[in-house]
Amino acid sequence: MSTNLPTTEGAVLPEAIEAEIAEYEEQIRKYRRGEVGEVKMQKLRLQLGTYAQRQNGVQMIRIKIPGGILSADQLYCLADAAERFAGGFLHFTTREDVQLYYVKLDEVPDLLRLLAAGGITTREACGNTVRNITACYRAGISPTEPFDVTSYAHALFRFLLRNRYNQVMGRKFKIAFEGCAEDHSGLRIHDLGFSARVRQEDGRERRGFRVWLGGGLGGAPMLGHLYTEFLPAEDLFNFAAATVRLFDRYGERKSRMKARMKFLVQTMGWEKFRLALDEERARLGPIPFTDADLADVRQPVPPPDPAVALPVLDPRTERPDFQEWARDAVVEHRLRGFRGVHLRLRLGDILSNRLRGVADVVRRYSRGEARISIEQNLFLPWVRAADLPGLYQVLSAIGLGEPGAETIGDITACPGADTCRLGIASAKGLGAALTQAIETELSPYADLARRLRVKISGCPNGCAQHAMANIGFHSAALTEGGKTVPAYLLFLGGALHPEEARIGRVVGKYPARNGVKVLGRLLQLWQEERQGDEGFNLCMARLGEERVKAELEPFRTVPSFDADPQFYQDLGHEHERFSVRQGVKGECAGSTVAEAVPAIGEAREWLAQAEAYLYHEAYEPATLAAYEGAAAAARVPLYQRLVDPFTPEQVLWEFENLFVLSGLTGGAWGDVSAEFERLKAALPGEPSAQAILGRAREFVEFCATFAPEGAKTRVAAG
Repeated sequence: MSTNLPTTEGAVLPEAIEAEIAEYEEQIRKYRRGEVGEVKMQKLRLQLGTYAQRQNGVQMIRIKIPGGILSADQLYCLADAAERFAGGFLHFTTREDVQLYYVKLDEVPDLLRLLAAGGITTREACGNTVRNITACYRAGISPTEPFDVTSYAHALFRFLLRNRYNQVMGRKFKIAFEGCAEDHSGLRIHDLGFSARVRQEDGRERRGFRVWLGGGLGGAPMLGHLYTEFLPAEDLFNFAAATVRLFDRYGERKSRMKARMKFLVQTMGWEKFRLALDEERARLGPIPFTDADLADVRQPVPPPDPAVALPVLDPRTERPDFQEWARDAVVEHRLRGFRGVHLRLRLGDILSNRLRGVADVVRRYSRGEARISIEQNLFLPWVRAADLPGLYQVLSAIGLGEPGAETIGDITACPGADTCRLGIASAKGLGAALTQAIETELSPYADLARRLRVKISGCPNGCAQHAMANIGFHSAALTEGGKTVPAYLLFLGGALHPEEARIGRVVGKYPARNGVKVLGRLLQLWQEERQGDEGFNLCMARLGEERVKAELEPFRTVPSFDADPQFYQDLGHEHERFSVRQGVKGECAGSTVAEAVPAIGEAREWLAQAEAYLYHEAYEPATLAAYEGAAAAARVPLYQRLVDPFTPEQVLWEFENLFVLSGLTGGAWGDVSAEFERLKAALPGEPSAQAILGRAREFVEFCATFAPEGAKTRVAAG
């Protein structure tokens, strides 16, 4: 264990962050006293990254790591957090998040304070908002990138965090940045995917992005559409804000399964959606994006090292174990004498004591910086080639010197039924079984299949991105003899690269206990049937679906319970009875509205209070009460659309976005959000109090008779 660990004890948090956490703490106390209902508590929890686990009474905490970049100090901070609040266990996700498990709700505020002191947030890591913004883990070191996208990802992350545009959308929204010629971020499976580009204009280099829009996974995976070959970098905020506003305005809210942006694009049609987006961008106007927004997120780039290759005289570089590790772990670098290095984490998991060891390594060998990759590994971007033997020795000593990073044996898996409420079977159980098989009975195929990707999700939502793998699985169930059998749907032929992106096709459903046999037969079939150096995806496509299904048909059979009771047990959970939980709702989509239905009478009560304050010449309270009355009135039609904002400011913005800007108010109340903000901000006095109270009365009466569904029908008919 490190002897010079940084500490966050006693750290003074920014006032706004401390206030946010203190308010969450108070709401938890009220919830315990029965003063806050279950739905409202869920909305508050999700906004701050607190997600209900499969196990009752404990929470999963999702921690946002924008761009996947972590400092050594932040790694120490995460290790401390896991040890103090989560039993010392951490999981890295395909969206470059960190997840902690078995956290008690009452202890979450103290956990958030610890993280905030380390510059880490959970805000908007869950719920119906913009999730963590991911970026290529090789950003800044790739020989093929036109520029480093990391600062742009962080700039957009800061712009959207706590932004009123994206607090209560219909569903979650995901964004990724990529700079490499390859795709290490999954651009086309995101709502927005930005790929770095440069142009020469008037003898100067101009930065921008190729943009894909409307991708997503889940039960109906779709690839994003190409919006433009070049979006100037200075238009980044305008474009992102316009897209989010449009999604918030027109996205589905009643049918939760149809509430992602990909379905909005599908419903409107690509050309109509694109036209609406261009109009929204023009309406929004320029949003300044300057050099100040591109704050450095890492240490200064180290100077080039004249040592171009490994020291050939160092005997450690000749050791077979070192060579085996380096073959997959070490990648080329844009700076001479430097390398990038993968740290393989089996199934994305690590313990806090080992993470402290990683933090020591990061500080010593990688200029204090590490990255999370979407393959659930860590990556060291600034390792000197001459230090590789020493690095390998230190990694081996802490149990992280395993070979096979980013190979077929390095399987991606979400937590599945181990902790997730939606999990059907244990994705990690199958992942562990396949990993062991690749290292043992399937090892003859290891070299042939080295670059294949295997991904396993615990449900159709696809947190492990199984639909984009060469070989993907998602949990399901079979019934045999009246008993339930853990099973998996098999996907073949997925690929991430934007130019060749493909969603894997479903081949069939197989019992979990035959997962190793299914994988083995696929690899054997590829070895026997490939033509020349034909890749796996091409070979399977050429053989055709019927042939592949026929080859795998024997593995669909489930023996009777008496013949083999193990088939009825989940992998990794042999001492539990397997069953599919019925009627349990996950929190991936988040709650939309609180239990209490707003009524226009509440708005009139606020106006009466404002009038009383005005009578007693208490002008500032009168102003605030009138403002609250306007917001309370707006909640009534918003609730009909299943929109329940957190704050009065968000309420008035959502009314404007959903009803005014869509034309449903017939032109009335344009700029209502900014108008009430101006009235509230006026110097306290009788004229200003009278002004806001008068407008609030008008607005309350408008909302009392405004029927958004009827207006929607009238607009459609017109």
